[in-house]
Amino acid sequence: MQKLLQLLNHRDFVLVLALVTGFVLGERTQPLAEVSMWSLALVMVFATTGFSFSNWMPVSNALKPLGLSVLLNFGLYGTIVIVLSWLFFRDSGFSYFVGLVLVVASPPGPSVIPFAALLKGDDNFSVTGVFGLHLLAMIITPAILLIFLGQALINPLIIMKIMIQLILIPLIISRLLRHKAILPKIQGLRNIVIKWGFFLVIVPIVGMSVPAFRMEPVSVLKISGIMVAAMFVTGFLYHVFMIRAGKDRGFVISSTLVMVIKSSAFAAVTAFTFFPGDARVALPSAVVSVFVTTFIVFYSLFVRWYDRRS
Repeated sequence: MQKLLQLLNHRDFVLVLALVTGFVLGERTQPLAEVSMWSLALVMVFATTGFSFSNWMPVSNALKPLGLSVLLNFGLYGTIVIVLSWLFFRDSGFSYFVGLVLVVASPPGPSVIPFAALLKGDDNFSVTGVFGLHLLAMIITPAILLIFLGQALINPLIIMKIMIQLILIPLIISRLLRHKAILPKIQGLRNIVIKWGFFLVIVPIVGMSVPAFRMEPVSVLKISGIMVAAMFVTGFLYHVFMIRAGKDRGFVISSTLVMVIKSSAFAAVTAFTFFPGDARVALPSAVVSVFVTTFIVFYSLFVRWYDRRS
């Protein structure tokens, strides 16, 4: 019985179950889409309880990894996705282009931290990159959306409202939960709430995208091609280049994950908020959710193979 419960609460099982549930239920996941912002906000509260600002003291410890994380995540990854999205969807499928811009404008996924720990990455870089970019996203995300989509599609005030609801307020609440009398109890629930909270977010991401999966498979293949280039090709080449340049293995692993793993949940919530009547805008987020899982599996295999080869 204990092993069964461990299986049911395993991160990979919950993620796969969310993908399958979304595909099976399809557009019947609409009620979950309507509350997805609150589901993600709850996840962010528990995810950020593990972060302490003391990790950034002295400040010089945070500046270098934070600056590099911005260049990799928003700069390199973002440039590749934007350029390929423009090439594939500039003449048709503008909704998909919008969805991919939302992915680019999203901060890194919180899952970077446990994945990096699993692969023996640099914990300080992972934590600094993820939470630092979530804070900087208060400025960077609205700027990216306004540059590529314009004020006609994206209301700056609503963007700031979303950023406050999904980043600032959860971070403030998490500071209160870090009280020494509360934190031990929170830590016991943390992983469960995060995993099943993501389940409630991913199910409508996939479910609301099912019609587009069925009706426009060519567009799905194009988006998948963009993700293969931005995540697999770029991520693996970056890993090889940095290792050959003599960089620390832990740093390379963490910086690779910070670069290629985006918060598809954040992008989907933004899509549901601004484009509730266009499921195609949320489709790239659904594709990214699938690719994050596959990337982790294949990247871990690649790291083990490259370690042996080296």
